[in-house]
Amino acid sequence: MVRNQLLPILIVIFIASCSAATPTPIPADQIILNAAERMTGTSGFRFSIDRTGAPAYLDAFELLSLSRLEGDYIAPDRVQATVRIVAPGIVTEISFVGIGESQWQTNPFSGKWETLPPGIGFNPALLFDPEIGLQAILATDLEALELLENDEIETLPGQTLFHLTGQLKGEKTFEITDGLIGPEIMDVELWIAPDTFELHRLILIENLEDPESERSWQMDFWDFELDVEIIPPQL
Repeated sequence: MVRNQLLPILIVIFIASCSAATPTPIPADQIILNAAERMTGTSGFRFSIDRTGAPAYLDAFELLSLSRLEGDYIAPDRVQATVRIVAPGIVTEISFVGIGESQWQTNPFSGKWETLPPGIGFNPALLFDPEIGLQAILATDLEALELLENDEIETLPGQTLFHLTGQLKGEKTFEITDGLIGPEIMDVELWIAPDTFELHRLILIENLEDPESERSWQMDFWDFELDVEIIPPQL
């Protein structure tokens, strides 16, 4: 008798667990809008940006190429990051802090903090600006969206994510990255959590017509609702 009573309960638990593991499909454009809204509403997150393929130069002389950033974003306009730069014969890292229009970075040779002129160079805080940054761009400039089979990424083993592909217009990313990314149409791939709609990975591939200059950007995001203090460095 006890076994007969337990059987329906176990069946219900099994069905519920299977349902939780398999996200309910919803339209691709709605997933993107939800993800953009989630990123806009967060207090902050940690991020990394990795560039592979053709160089992305930070200077007019094409000597310093951006390789990787990793750091923290605090809404609406604060970023601190470690930036890996490739120059002829060397690979070095600098520290960066951006608060509003104010920017500071360490000198790649002396290691001392320096103040950057406003509006000069790539400020990562603009990439996540709620009004003009990635959140707004995803909500308005994605096209040819397709929802693929649910997927995982290696940094979140066992967590099933929405997996989408599409194309992204590159004009706005070109503006907010000081010419590093864009302005042509890019292939895009996204992995988004089905329960929270947190964007965990975004891959952009640009220069699609020229294999010699093709470049890929992988952006990872984690620790949403991050709460850290980002303050000006001591010069």
